[in-house]
Amino acid sequence: PSASSGFARSVFVARKPSYVQPNWVRVGLAFSTSAALWAILIKQHNDDVMEYEKRQQEKQHKCTGCS
Repeated sequence: PSASSGFARSVFVARKPSYVQPNWVRVGLAFSTSAALWAILIKQHNDDVMEYEKRQQEKQHKCTGCS
């Protein structure tokens, strides 16, 4: 029983976070991921606004020669 319990140990180890020496790779990854998601969100919003304005202009355009 004791020999098999050594193989059943978890890979993850609970330990106290070190606030003196932060993990800068993880901090940078978190901030860059957040910045990338915001950039995608803003780009999508701008595309949606442009499409909305284009459709509004097409709706208001009532030329008999165009259609």
